[in-house]
Amino acid sequence: MSKLNIDYDPIQSAIFQALSLAPSAHDALDQLADCWTDIQSANAARRLAVRIAQEKIFSARDLDALECVLLPLIEVVDTGRRTEFISDENHVRGGYHIEELEPKARDLESKIQPLKSLLTTLQTLGRLRRSEQIALTLRGQDMT
Repeated sequence: MSKLNIDYDPIQSAIFQALSLAPSAHDALDQLADCWTDIQSANAARRLAVRIAQEKIFSARDLDALECVLLPLIEVVDTGRRTEFISDENHVRGGYHIEELEPKARDLESKIQPLKSLLTTLQTLGRLRRSEQIALTLRGQDMT
């Protein structure tokens, strides 16, 4: 079977991509239920899960809600990130840095990946919509 090709309209393509990512993002929110540290975060995640399940995730408010749910989890992942310098006499700078995640942070990173992908897609969609608005405005202006 061939891949669906809707690249003639980048906005429609981004919408399709967001809708395709929605089920895995919804599942991710379910898997993260034990990560919420307060009732406000848990409620925000539940409301977002409902919006995702209903495929109503295209407003600026939905993007903000996704960021608010996701950013604290990204901070937790970042606290589990460790950088180590490996000494190597054959390296131009005398060695190199490696970055590793602690096991809990790595697990959380993999759980939030679908949410990060949805966030990136919705941010792209927002920029595409804004560029469309600007283009329409510019097309309607007199070029003199």
